[in-house]
Amino acid sequence: MCTLDELATRAPQPLAVRLLGRDLAIADLGPGDAVEPFASVDRCPHRSTRLSVGFVDRGGDAVCAGPSLRCAYHGWRYGPDGGCVEIPAMPDGPIPGRAALTTFAAEVAYGLVWVCLDAEPAAPIPPHPAWADPELHVVPGAPYTWPVSAPRRVENFVDLAHFAWVHDGTLGRRDAPVPPIPEIRREDGELRFAFDPPDMATAAEALFGHSSYRLPMPLTVDIEFFLATGARRRLWMTASPLDARTCRTFWAVSRDDDLDGDDAQHLAFQQVVLDEDQPVVANQDPPEIVLDPALEVSIRTDRVSIEYRRWLRELSTPAECRHEAPQEQEARRM
Repeated sequence: MCTLDELATRAPQPLAVRLLGRDLAIADLGPGDAVEPFASVDRCPHRSTRLSVGFVDRGGDAVCAGPSLRCAYHGWRYGPDGGCVEIPAMPDGPIPGRAALTTFAAEVAYGLVWVCLDAEPAAPIPPHPAWADPELHVVPGAPYTWPVSAPRRVENFVDLAHFAWVHDGTLGRRDAPVPPIPEIRREDGELRFAFDPPDMATAAEALFGHSSYRLPMPLTVDIEFFLATGARRRLWMTASPLDARTCRTFWAVSRDDDLDGDDAQHLAFQQVVLDEDQPVVANQDPPEIVLDPALEVSIRTDRVSIEYRRWLRELSTPAECRHEAPQEQEARRM
């Protein structure tokens, strides 16, 4: 994944990204102002130069009517389907059949480019309710990369017990360390639950109040906050797995109050929260989430995490092999 701004800033060169351990080149092969994302392996099959150091050739001609991708080394030219359409050193052909790129489906949503490495997506792009809500002012934050797996990053967002300890005075209080245990339900391919924070004074820019959580599986969290003032705000995030041990998080905050206020102040508060989280979340060992219930100790107040991990196991385990481990049964009773 990448942002449209990142893609535009890199133009006319493609953008190098990493997804699930694969190096990709992302380019815009749309005509004019229309964005048509193109995603392929970041490697020319001729002499293995990274395509991300090449460029988008917008000079359409009889060979390729629209924009195409040029390799920087020998100028081999690839069309939107990944097939080689021109070899400058051999203008009369023939073009070898193996001169083609492995391409992947790419789509634009919420100012981001989403890439699917499978032939068919297992799930749709997760919803971002604030994006289409005319009452909300949406402010994207700067993406950030942490040395932790994407599921670990998501789990941190829904870990209710850490608020009091990691965010003491920001989102929680250490003298009120016991969080409520929410009722968790599955609905429309999501985990959903509600949370009420302890009474405390917070910054005006804080996302703090009765909260409605939605987790479109497997790596997105959307939280709607209802402030004591009557204002409504949201925090949306999705964690893109660069590999098994690293993720890049894309996020946005939105609000229906303080519409003329300084967006930077709202982002700055979230940066405070991130700076509190990063030292502990990025130092989990192993950085991959532990799905074997025997390897980490869970307690009753880890209910959301237990349900999230159970759902992750279900996504990767055949139905006939699923069961609740004794450790989980014990945690649910505690």
